[in-house]
Order: sequence, then C-alpha cells, then structure tokens
Amino acid sequence: MIGKIIDMNITDALVSFQDGTTANVGATHLPPDSKIGDRINIHPISEVTLNDKYKQHPVLF
Repeated sequence: MIGKIIDMNITDALVSFQDGTTANVGATHLPPDSKIGDRINIHPISEVTLNDKYKQHPVLF
C-alpha cells in the first residue's frame, strides 16, 4: 500500500494513502532515513487503525 508521510516524530509517522485514509505507523516499520514528504510502501505486518475522517477501521498492515 503506497502512502505519503505527512507528519512524523521519533516514534511514529502519520501516513496518508491515495484512498484518503491515514494511518499512524511505527518508526520501526518505515524505511531507514524516512522523512516528511517521502512516499513509502507499507507492507501488511501489524494491526493499525486508519482514520477516514468519519469512522475508525481496524486494518492489518
């Protein structure tokens, strides 16, 4: 799933996907040296919650 990092700190990043959803992704699941604005491919590895501005969806990553 391709997404763009729109905000991040030392522990996690907020990633926006093309379908309008966002996900909080742990820094350990990001490619090394990732920074705000980077496009990344998130592989299904752990459960996160997507925010589509209306309701929460548990999704496996």
